[in-house]
Amino acid sequence: MSESGTSTDNISQQELGAMTPKAFVELLRTQCSQPGHGMANHPIVLGLEAGTVTLPQLRLFTEQFYLHIRDMLPWIGQIYVTCPHEDVRAVLSKNLAEECLGTFTNTKAHPELLLEFAEQIGMDVEATRKKEQLPDGRRVTEYFEFMSNCRPWFVPLSAIGIGLESFVPDTFTRMVAALKKNYGIKDDKLVFFTMHIMADQEHGDEGIEMVAKYAVTPLARKQVFDATVETSALYYKLWNIFTKVGKS
Repeated sequence: MSESGTSTDNISQQELGAMTPKAFVELLRTQCSQPGHGMANHPIVLGLEAGTVTLPQLRLFTEQFYLHIRDMLPWIGQIYVTCPHEDVRAVLSKNLAEECLGTFTNTKAHPELLLEFAEQIGMDVEATRKKEQLPDGRRVTEYFEFMSNCRPWFVPLSAIGIGLESFVPDTFTRMVAALKKNYGIKDDKLVFFTMHIMADQEHGDEGIEMVAKYAVTPLARKQVFDATVETSALYYKLWNIFTKVGKS
């Protein structure tokens, strides 16, 4: 429901534009927490905590998650290209340096860190690099391309920061605990997850600031709303790829 009590199914530009930035971001987070959206209480998180996700399922999830985070990085670069604000571009350049090189955490490129986890669960790293995205994985990566090329720069940045990264600290904390307890994964192979727990803790407040400064018209709010909710739904399907492997 919106602040006016209107169903969010057909919420208008004007209603979104009338919200405070805080209320708007809270609405987005609520929408991205609904069944079939995002990573909050995703079936793979619940399955890892229960110990019911099999190794073949975990390997498929890791493979497709790796391919997505590797292949979406160019579209973060495209946001940099189209953003007219030097301060935001500086943040984006630091983000890319960290994602692509591990510059600020003194680690490795983030896709490479996920491959270290992949190797720990019995995956062939070089074979994984050569895999192709399945349709549900390809769709979310291609949606990043669409947003970065066909929407104002703050739309994909909001979709990533509010719709995805703001949920990472809680979700990855739960996954790390489950992977250690139920699958015997050691800390040094969980760096991809543990690093993001710390890195993404501030994105809720950053999302409010982003909306307050840049998504200031009803049209901008509607574009952010639609793209963020759609990204969240597509991300849910990406993570749900693990169900493509049977338990037997």
